Amino acid sequence: MSAPKLLLSVLSISILSVTLSACGSDGDKVKEEYDRIEDQVKDEYDRIEDKVKEKYKEVEDKLSDDEKSMAEILESVFLPEESLDKFLDKLTPEGGRGGLYVGHFVEVDDGDSNDIDIGAVYFDISKDGAGSVDGSFSYQQQACQENNVLGINSAIKVDNYIAGKVTGSLDTLEFLDIKYVSDLGLETPNILTTFAGSFEEKEAGSPWKGSFEYQDGLGGKRLSSGEDNCNVTYTISDRSNFRTYPLDYTVGNLNLDIIGNGSQKTVTWQNPVHTKHLLVSQIDVNKAESGANGYVQNLVLSNLETQFAPIIPDNSTNYAIVVQAFDENNTLIGYQAVVQDLPESL
Repeated sequence: MSAPKLLLSVLSISILSVTLSACGSDGDKVKEEYDRIEDQVKDEYDRIEDKVKEKYKEVEDKLSDDEKSMAEILESVFLPEESLDKFLDKLTPEGGRGGLYVGHFVEVDDGDSNDIDIGAVYFDISKDGAGSVDGSFSYQQQACQENNVLGINSAIKVDNYIAGKVTGSLDTLEFLDIKYVSDLGLETPNILTTFAGSFEEKEAGSPWKGSFEYQDGLGGKRLSSGEDNCNVTYTISDRSNFRTYPLDYTVGNLNLDIIGNGSQKTVTWQNPVHTKHLLVSQIDVNKAESGANGYVQNLVLSNLETQFAPIIPDNSTNYAIVVQAFDENNTLIGYQAVVQDLPESL
């Protein structure tokens, strides 16, 4: 069976805490538009659910009778987290390898030639043939900018495939001509989209790769940092392609290192020839592996920097520092990670 295709995704504006005005035709039109989008989200999730259930069935058929009794929780694709925590530990391990995978996404055709199209992404993927997937996407592009994270939730792995949804909020929208957004008075809309990917064992680094999409007018819209004295704007694309790697993967000769003592640590590296942009991520490994947001900071560097100041807490914490280098076509030409306690454990 082919990998689950990335299905249409939708911009969903949360109105749980917003009361729509019942008076006038504008309010009726806003509600009608929102209801239409909600129906579209449900339809697309039903399609994802059917495809993933087919893969579940293939896994389930390989179980013993005792193991099949455990598989009853597979009746629903997007299970409560407490059910996933008790997951099918008797499942035969197979399919794409699990673990912590860190990488990037690149936006496709956002219509803004001056925009940086690179962002950070990581997955914590179950080591079983079927299991849960956690992780985050981040649009943070400068140090002054908030770390705008979209969190992965209700996501699942089946054999060589992952699928799920991504939710969260981005920066304040500078331009947005969607009527129901302005009528609701929301300055920072919540985003809901679906993603899908597959494990590519025969490719260099054996990555998990795939795509996610936004629809319904979000593509091509400019967003600002929403912070004083932080002049950052970027344009959201309808679609982005992602690629993630295990932390022992390397490409290029970055010679990544952490030097210094105590709270004076500095991350250093060498830039490959033709480097245009660098994406540097600091990830709290324990948080990432427990389902919490593991991103501490993500920076896109464009001045051929060769060092980075990590955030160092008072108590020793296990961090992954990942440096990714890209050429002018946003092609990955350098990748290296180092995992270390900061500050060092006594």
